[in-house]
Amino acid sequence: MNAAQIMMSKPAVHVLCGLDAPEYAFRQLLYGLEEEGIPCELQMGADGDAVAMAWEGAQASRLGVGVGLDGRDAVLQMSRLDCEKPLFRVSVHSAERVRILGANAARLVKKLPLKPLEGRWEHE
Repeated sequence: MNAAQIMMSKPAVHVLCGLDAPEYAFRQLLYGLEEEGIPCELQMGADGDAVAMAWEGAQASRLGVGVGLDGRDAVLQMSRLDCEKPLFRVSVHSAERVRILGANAARLVKKLPLKPLEGRWEHE
């Protein structure tokens, strides 16, 4: 996506999902965003791992917030952060944490306090 396309796109959190992303995790992520009332732009079948996809999403989003989802992790990234140091990374095997990650993506946009996520890099 080039600069002109970004400026023309609607303000939304960009969510990129790999082919191996579990459907239940994807649904939970969207529920979290929906609960907070923030729109998302979806890209299914994205290449790379969750960290790379989240970085790409954050760079493409006019809001500067992206989420990447693969078969192992859900990652929340902001465009101002280092590409290898996302804000949060949780296991897709914890539906509750993935849902909270989606809500926190929206809360970043709304500048509200984030919901607690124990163990930023912890895998269950």
